[in-house]
Parts: sequence; C-alpha cells; structure tokens
Amino acid sequence: MAHEHPTHSAHHIVPGFGADRAAHYDAQAAINLAGAPAVYELGVSALTAQLDGREAASILFVGMGTGAELLPYLRFDVPGWRFTGVDPSEAMLDVARKRLETEGLLSRTHLHVGELKTLPPGPPFDGAQMMGVLHHVEGEEARLELLREATRRLKPGAPFVVGCRVGNDPELMDVEFRRLRAHGVPAEALEHRRKRMAEIRPIGSDAAMFALLAQASLVTPRPLFVSLQFKVFLARFEPGANR
Repeated sequence: MAHEHPTHSAHHIVPGFGADRAAHYDAQAAINLAGAPAVYELGVSALTAQLDGREAASILFVGMGTGAELLPYLRFDVPGWRFTGVDPSEAMLDVARKRLETEGLLSRTHLHVGELKTLPPGPPFDGAQMMGVLHHVEGEEARLELLREATRRLKPGAPFVVGCRVGNDPELMDVEFRRLRAHGVPAEALEHRRKRMAEIRPIGSDAAMFALLAQASLVTPRPLFVSLQFKVFLARFEPGANR
C-alpha cells in the first residue's frame, strides 16, 4: 500500500503549480517540450539499463509532478521495483495519485508532499531522477544544495537521471517561441515566459552543467535527450569524487 506523509494543504500551494495548472499540466508539457513523451521513456530506459537484472530496486523521483514519468515502467518488466515521488505541490501529487492508482502503480509508490529535505530518512535509493526541476531553482548555490540533498540519499554508484533547461541561446529561444505560437500559445504568455527565463537564469552551458554535477559527486554525465535547450543526462553518484 502506498504511504502518504501527513500534510496540510495550505502549506503546499506552490505558485504556478496549483490545482488549475495541475489539471492541464501534461497537455501543456506536450506543447512546451517537443518530444516530451520520449523524455520519460528514456529516463526509465537509462535507469533500468544501469540496474538491469535487479528484481528489487528503489528509485527516488524529485519533482514527480503528475506521475507521468513513472508510466513507462509498466513496459519494462520490473514488478519488484519500488518508487518514491517527492513534490512540493499537493495538487500535482493529487493528479499523480489518481493516475498511478488507475495504472496499478500506486501500491508500490510512496508519495511525499514537500521539498526533498522534508522526506524522512530511510534506506538509500538505488537510483534517482530529477526531471524539469533545476531550472525552477534560482541560483547555483540553491541548485547545488538540491543536488546534494538528492545524492546524500543514494547508494554509491547509483545512476542519476537529470533533465533541465541548459543554455540561453536567443536564436534557439526564437525557434522555441515560434513553435509555441504555432501551437496557439498567446503572445502575453510567451512574453511572461521570456521574462521568467531571464529572471531564473538557466544553467548557461553543458560545461557549467557538468561542473555543477561534479560538485555534487555526480560523474560521467552522458546525454540521453536534447530538445532545443532542454537536455537530459545520465550520471553516476560517486561519493567523494569532487574532492
């Protein structure tokens, strides 16, 4: 049976990720990220390849959102694997809970509402995934803190899949925005998005991304997926590698 960490709704209303957005998040994600369905399948492919042959494994999902990133596991024949999904938005996890129950995954998934640092201590995880999270975290210090919070919960050698916006190329931004216009995103929403990107300052380059991962002892990052300026990498946690 899935376990729920006690929460109070008023404490977990996350700006931009409340009930109104949660209900439409997946449809919006399919528009905002070209090739969105492949992102989650490749994350599952990478983690199952790295842990191939294990009848039992525990996987941590940081920023699980609506639970869509778990669905590909249904095709990968790992019935003994268990999942822990963490997200500060109760509304997003409400969607995840219903979806995972429908798909038969809720019984082996623990959902925790709150920031990762509020997840109670437990046995270290065999692997982890953090998809579409880092570019919502403002500043290198805060991003590094989150990565270290994740890795301190992992076993040595654990695979780690991380995906976020990398780079701020104006020409690629124009390509992205032209595509969004074609999908019917209104001009005011695009302008808000452009301003938001300027405010949060995405990680500037692959080199900067790799340096950030290295500081969290995440080594040998390999590219799994690229869609304009959204990139996904597979790394490995090696404690002490940054010393």
